[in-house]
Amino acid sequence: MKITVIMADECSATSVTGAVDVLCFADLLHRYGNGGEEPLFQIETASLDGGPVTCFGGMGLSPQKGLHDITATDLILVPGFLPNILTALDGMAALYPWLRHHHKQGAWMGSICTGAFVLAEAGLLDGKEATTHWLYAEPFRARYPQVTLQEDRIMTEDGRVLCSGGSSAGNDLLLHLVGKFGGEELLHDCSKKLLLDSGAREQGPYISSIFPLNHGDHDIRNVQLWLAENSDTPLSIDGIAGKFGFGIRNFKRRFKAATAMNPVNYIQSLRVEKAKRLLETTRKSMEEITCEVGYEDSNSFRRLFKQHAGLSPGAFRKKFYR
Repeated sequence: MKITVIMADECSATSVTGAVDVLCFADLLHRYGNGGEEPLFQIETASLDGGPVTCFGGMGLSPQKGLHDITATDLILVPGFLPNILTALDGMAALYPWLRHHHKQGAWMGSICTGAFVLAEAGLLDGKEATTHWLYAEPFRARYPQVTLQEDRIMTEDGRVLCSGGSSAGNDLLLHLVGKFGGEELLHDCSKKLLLDSGAREQGPYISSIFPLNHGDHDIRNVQLWLAENSDTPLSIDGIAGKFGFGIRNFKRRFKAATAMNPVNYIQSLRVEKAKRLLETTRKSMEEITCEVGYEDSNSFRRLFKQHAGLSPGAFRKKFYR
């Protein structure tokens, strides 16, 4: 199976080198277990013009080929781009028709992290489920409304197109490919020897709510700053609106327009984020944390926390306590 790993200026070096390392190692294990027979994976790297690229952080990588050298391939992997994916897209115009051509010829497509933007830009995610790094979910949705984004997912597969979330989620994608094309035994062998977790997981526990302040509505910004300091106190939407001189309907409308959240969800998110920090950095009981973030019933707050974080408070603390 021929696999082409794409590289371009501003891409993540580890997306490229990590993919090559994992797939080459999987191929080595395959050949070792089968007496040196034909390789399972033939991996090649390619840049748009065949020349070296400068990755994010300044590291240079030299490809083996250019796009024009590749007439056939079975799987194409697109790396992530951090943090400049939106500006990097304009410089990759030559890649999009090339990707469409090879997908039409039967090639599988895979993206790591924000590489999903590249597949979407090429039109290969239209009408499909996809994922990308959770931090880029909103700009992705705004740019590609025709794609069904599942940012809580570590990996998606829809047709012959696969996407993965953040940088480490690339390993989930790579192990999935090893299992799909090399079998479950090879997947588990590769996972154990590379110390990579092949179990199911989600992005949900890693997602942090974003509370934008640069939206231009000065009055709503004042409300947000006040809420950040007072979210642990008893709050009512009517009371907040009155405190800042809003009518209730106007307040709700302007608040959602500015923050993309209604006031109730915003306050819940503030409290959950504070609870996360306390779970990560203290040994306070859930009852203490519940009171400290502004709730009285710890059982109902546990349910709210799990709804937002994807893990129970106890599981979250076990995973992230430092």
